[in-house]
Amino acid sequence: GASASLSPGAARLRASRPASARASSVARARVFAPRAFFGGGRKSAAAKVPAVPFPNGTPGPDGIVPGVGKGMPKWPEVWEWLNYEKRMQTVDSAEAVAMMRKGAVLLDVRFDPDYEKWSIPGSVHVPYVTGGILAKMRLPGFKRKNEDFVRLVREAIPDKRTKIIVACIWGGSLVREPPKNRGLTDDTKGAGSLPGAFELYQDGYENLHHLYGGVNQYYQDCAFDENLPEGEGAWPGDLEWFGYRQFIQKDRLKGQRDD
Repeated sequence: GASASLSPGAARLRASRPASARASSVARARVFAPRAFFGGGRKSAAAKVPAVPFPNGTPGPDGIVPGVGKGMPKWPEVWEWLNYEKRMQTVDSAEAVAMMRKGAVLLDVRFDPDYEKWSIPGSVHVPYVTGGILAKMRLPGFKRKNEDFVRLVREAIPDKRTKIIVACIWGGSLVREPPKNRGLTDDTKGAGSLPGAFELYQDGYENLHHLYGGVNQYYQDCAFDENLPEGEGAWPGDLEWFGYRQFIQKDRLKGQRDD
């Protein structure tokens, strides 16, 4: 598999952390090391043939093959297409903020209740999943894919040349390959950022980036990097009952939040 090295921004962030904090995040860094961190290469201008075929799925009424739900392709096919055809890059929190200061848009695709309570300053919100009162009560099985996702992004960010950083709650991974054993939980998919990007690429958006560790990681990074704008609202990651706590010192393959 690919070996990852930290970008200058990520290296500075790690160096600024107390030793105890760095030690506790080693496992997470290995799991979610961004593709951009090992110099994942830009698409060659000379390349005329796609590196991998387009994933085999069924388009919806809007002509777009969904990232999740009815008609979706197998996730490993989407993962390979994002990596080797689109060369999608992952950026860390500091890099995302620097891009936003130069005009990039951070697109937060989390579930409505999460965004309403805590968010990254200056972000634009279009949820990738939606649901009624039962979904908002966190009852399983009541959330569904937002069928209007691409249309709403089109309305919010009409210029498809805009640099967009897509963020969900915990990110997923473009470095570590999806597990070949289907019995294992696949946490490379994330909670909407990468499937959402798959759909946006089809609609003509080209300058898409992926936020390392999602919005949760941004809030963690704020504790160690004073140059990051403080997140808006109270981050529930500081509370032991919040699902994100199971990502710390626990095996992600044994259970995880998926919203």
